[in-house]
Amino acid sequence: MLGELLHLLQDGNSHSVQELADLLHEDTEGILRKLEYLEQQGYIKKVSLTGNCNHHCIGCHGCDQVNPRLTMWEVVNR
Repeated sequence: MLGELLHLLQDGNSHSVQELADLLHEDTEGILRKLEYLEQQGYIKKVSLTGNCNHHCIGCHGCDQVNPRLTMWEVVNR
């Protein structure tokens, strides 16, 4: 399951936590735990984005979120 999550993060698309959960048939809490684990192991890093949304984006689903601050994860080249 961790490999599938990492593969999705590498695909070049933006995915919300809910979308990742749907794609992997898991709940959002499980995905968040896996993201935290991958971050602790150095496979990914958290990137926070704020405020510059022009609502013309495609695919990030950030505007759908309750919190206007977006959190994304980048895969770290090891």
